[in-house]
Amino acid sequence: MQADVLVVGAGPAGSAAATALARGGAHVVLADRATFPREKICGDGLLPDALAVLEELGVRARVEAVARRVPTFTMRSASGLVIRFDLGSLVAPRRTLDAILRECAQGAGAELLSQAALANVRVDGDVIASARFATSRGEIEVAARAFVLATGAAPRPRALFGLQAEGARPAAALRGYARVAGLPDNELLIALLGELSRGYAWAFPGPDQVWNVGCGVFAGSRQVLSLRATLELFLTGCGGDWISPPRGAPLLTSFPKIGCARGNVLAVGDAAGLTRPFSGEGIGPALASGVLAARALLVARGESAAVRYRRALVERYARDFRAWRFGEIFLRAPRLVDLIIRRTLKLPGAQRRCAAVLGGTLTADHVLSARGLFRLVLGA
Repeated sequence: MQADVLVVGAGPAGSAAATALARGGAHVVLADRATFPREKICGDGLLPDALAVLEELGVRARVEAVARRVPTFTMRSASGLVIRFDLGSLVAPRRTLDAILRECAQGAGAELLSQAALANVRVDGDVIASARFATSRGEIEVAARAFVLATGAAPRPRALFGLQAEGARPAAALRGYARVAGLPDNELLIALLGELSRGYAWAFPGPDQVWNVGCGVFAGSRQVLSLRATLELFLTGCGGDWISPPRGAPLLTSFPKIGCARGNVLAVGDAAGLTRPFSGEGIGPALASGVLAARALLVARGESAAVRYRRALVERYARDFRAWRFGEIFLRAPRLVDLIIRRTLKLPGAQRRCAAVLGGTLTADHVLSARGLFRLVLGA
């Protein structure tokens, strides 16, 4: 097969890239090892930054029709302090969201290659010339002038496409679907737990009274092996029972330390380390990075496109990710968390800033930085 751009991975980042590229006139092949619809390990929450890109892609109304509206974002500290923010979010199972986004890409003209497992790549000089996939019909080779890597946190695809892995920060999350009787069904709950010093648990009410319940560690903690036991205790405390058992997945929170572009290869979403540190949110950056990669490839080629894309990502996310990493300190300092919550509860302006940061519409350094905390202390 021949294409202008091969997109490997049909999750939110890959489908967003394929849609924008196809609408811009590129011949796009969108390859994924799965068949659709398919499950994906995720919290299923769609915050304002993700909703803005869904609007840009023209699918927000479709997603809203099958999602649950959840107006409030609630954070509970390990000591039991609670703070609530008006956020205006949706909860949509990834099985549903990814199918809508993939259909959007196909509707724009992208050619889908499903049940295609990446096997190898062919290099021509300093660039990738083609990628080979194992399928039920035998091996298929796709040649392209450019490649978008949307393969999540898996290290092998990045290695095949020549993207360096130095600076990768391992993280992990575990989630299942449950019935929950002991929580309000109009809140996204984030619970900081004393036994999970570098992560948190969550409970998000989804469509049809099915809750997404999970926990994760986002700072390379050694506590990964205790995630399942921690999650079981959390679910019991929420008055819940599993509908489907929890499953785990790795996360990459490494941007901009790991390579996100090289030659004619651009990595998007989790493949570029764009899951946010501290918060673990990744759908918003995944969608946005897919669109940014498409824009770069539609106006430039080769290393010029890679440079343009890197600049766009750094401009949009570098400050944000530094601040979220600074925020990880608080996961290990429960008393500091309580102090910040108590202070924020007294300041409407600080509450609005925190809500915007949580929703991805304001960079996190407005709160999670020395300057941001100084403003909080002063009540500014």
